[in-house]
Amino acid sequence: MATRVSVGELPRQVAPGLFWLGTCGEIGFQGKIIHSPWNAFLVRGTERTVLIDTGAPSGWPVVRAQLARALAGRPLDYVLPTHPELPHMGNLPWLLEEHPGLRVVGDLRNYHLYLPGQEHRFEHRGRGDRVQLGGRELILVEAAIRDLPNTLWAYDTGGRALFVSDGFGYSHAHEAGQCGLVAEELPEEPSVDHTAWITYNALSWAPYVDPRRYFGRLDRLLAELPTALICPAHGSVVTRPEAMIPIMKQGLIEAHAGTLFR
Repeated sequence: MATRVSVGELPRQVAPGLFWLGTCGEIGFQGKIIHSPWNAFLVRGTERTVLIDTGAPSGWPVVRAQLARALAGRPLDYVLPTHPELPHMGNLPWLLEEHPGLRVVGDLRNYHLYLPGQEHRFEHRGRGDRVQLGGRELILVEAAIRDLPNTLWAYDTGGRALFVSDGFGYSHAHEAGQCGLVAEELPEEPSVDHTAWITYNALSWAPYVDPRRYFGRLDRLLAELPTALICPAHGSVVTRPEAMIPIMKQGLIEAHAGTLFR
């Protein structure tokens, strides 16, 4: 369980018009304190803006201030919650209150139960749909690795960034100043152990389903979409996907095997 919320050097522009927001929860792992990031990402087109995920409610005051800085006076036009769990959609009530023109897009089945009376602001979108932002677009894609039936991933054509929700979660050993560093800037590479631990706890099916059945789907998606950045909801932004993907896959395999947690 998270013991407190930590704030790093965010927001950070990781590609032109693409900003990384969020906070970290500090948790115990194998006698150490590690960080479990709760990320959100803002994409600014020339005409419209979209927020992918919302960050966790416990960090709302921080995320609110980060978002204001990243918007730089622009309105927030869309928000895409990748699925209905607190780190991904928990700040929707405050976002809808603060941004009168905001529209919620995505696979929004059951969202009326969380946001009664706000259904008129929903735009039900699915795999293959595109949100035009001006000069770039956000493509909604099938989640190669999902935790809920209505999980969606997304791809920003401007930043060549793939937003993978809980699909590639990992944490890093806590040291002051490490929050907000991309994976390749960390003193140590994210380990298979940390990846497996986060996956085991984030994906309820991980101990029961062999993840290798989904690797082909993931490989095809990466082949179709030229990806320079992988942006997970839980973990640092990845700037060298080709180096990180094998670690992520092995972490999923270890989470299924459960050998690290017995």
